[in-house]
Amino acid sequence: DVMFDNLPSALPLIKSGKLKALAVTSAQRSGAIPELPTIEEAAGLKGFDASSWFGLMAPAGTPVDIINRVQQEVAKSLNTPAIKEKMLAQGAIPSGNTPAQFLTFIESEHKKWAQVVKVSGAKVD
Repeated sequence: DVMFDNLPSALPLIKSGKLKALAVTSAQRSGAIPELPTIEEAAGLKGFDASSWFGLMAPAGTPVDIINRVQQEVAKSLNTPAIKEKMLAQGAIPSGNTPAQFLTFIESEHKKWAQVVKVSGAKVD
């Protein structure tokens, strides 16, 4: 059996020995489990990066000042030592990107994974 999971949900199982981790799918090793190699290191797949990520969205038409205020407060929270330390210990990497940075990131992810789907020939049933 095999699975791909995000590190914050899998880390307790890895640390307890209930799950044997082979590698992380991110481009860099995780600070939470630095002895675990990346897929590139373990399997030689150059440039492999399939990181999971989480973000906040707002309904279309939400005023920009509200979006900016929420982003600023979330970024401030993510940057506090207690939150940052807890997230890093769980294998998560807090960022607090601006809405423009997040949009650019989402667009790059869409482009990358659209190409993967195209090349693989995957179809939705």
